[in-house]
Amino acid sequence: MLRGPAHSVPATAVAATAGGGGQPLVVTLNCLEDPSVERDALAGAAAVEHAPLSALASGHVEAAAAVLLTSLAFLPRAAQRRLRPWQLLLCLGSPDRAADSAAAAELGLRLVHVDANRAEEIADTVMALFLGLLRRTHLLSGHASSSTPSAGWLGSVQPLCRGMRRCRGLVLGIVGVNAAARCLATRSLAFRMSVLYFDPLYEGAGKTKRPSIVFPSSARRMDTLNDLLAASDLVSLHCALTNDTTNIISAERLQHIKPGAFIVNTSSCQLIDDCALKQLLLDGTIAGCALDGAEGPQWMEAWVHEMPNVLILPRSADYSEEVWMEIREKAITILQSFFFDGIVPNNAISDEDEAISDVGCEDDQLYKQANEHSLRVCDSEQQTDESQLTLDCDKRRAISKVEVPEASGQSQSWLEIGRKT
Repeated sequence: MLRGPAHSVPATAVAATAGGGGQPLVVTLNCLEDPSVERDALAGAAAVEHAPLSALASGHVEAAAAVLLTSLAFLPRAAQRRLRPWQLLLCLGSPDRAADSAAAAELGLRLVHVDANRAEEIADTVMALFLGLLRRTHLLSGHASSSTPSAGWLGSVQPLCRGMRRCRGLVLGIVGVNAAARCLATRSLAFRMSVLYFDPLYEGAGKTKRPSIVFPSSARRMDTLNDLLAASDLVSLHCALTNDTTNIISAERLQHIKPGAFIVNTSSCQLIDDCALKQLLLDGTIAGCALDGAEGPQWMEAWVHEMPNVLILPRSADYSEEVWMEIREKAITILQSFFFDGIVPNNAISDEDEAISDVGCEDDQLYKQANEHSLRVCDSEQQTDESQLTLDCDKRRAISKVEVPEASGQSQSWLEIGRKT
């Protein structure tokens, strides 16, 4: 969904940067080394080339009508100085929109943020990290690849398996309410976990502001963060970094955490007191943690590599090939509007909260149906011979009844984007 007002671009601004053959030039800078998708989509309207940072002197950046990049703030100054005010800069999936916008304002550049809904990716990553910690798959995989096969699992493998947990019956505590948190709650309920959640913004508003994200009805909202930490086997952080949430998992709060709990943080590193977390990991109070990015110096120390219950990712929790292609398709749509009509929106960013809230009721119904089915299966496995005979009688009586299957259909709508000539 395109967000933000549109503004028109003078035709002279596009024509002034036309490359060979009278076509304007689009440069992919520090991203999209293979822009074949963009080249095919813009064939006849613009030429598309990749400009590596090692070839800035070629002059392609200065000659471009539009530049695609992942982050302006993290772009080398030598590359920033070659950008021009009349160019259209598309920032694809920026890791820090505020920093990029500030850099664009400082340099006098026109920047458009292009992003997509990443809630599914984050929820998938959190579940994968929890499962890895609970089932110790990373540790067992390393052992299997570095040692010779043993005669039986009672040898060197059994000690590695100690501490493995099943998902069913565990309590997941979610700190923060957003689209990814709700997706995580739905996945956890499918694993037959209990779900608790705490919203710092809801607490800060004096419990008068209704959360914009609706969790499944079986999830329980906790009044205090300490209560959530004390009751949760698994804790996942989904807070935006604000003055109120900085160091929200402080040393004092960590004193309330349930012994043997696991923590996963795919949000800002500044939400947790790193020193307190390190101490609880070393003394065994916390069974393990996983971080999507670690900035503190203690995470660079040797002890981290010696801890099999610490997982660190390089800020990749929200990535997938699907979401990256969605971002590229949005950028192509913007470029088509730019070159054909001279109009471009300020930003093209998905409204994640609205999208998830709209399907909240449907997801809740799906979970209820799946839960009822699993309960029926469990009940059927525990029936005695006497109850089985009763069921056989019921089945014979039901033969005379006519069952009419319900038919359901789904309509699909396809959005076709045509070029304007």
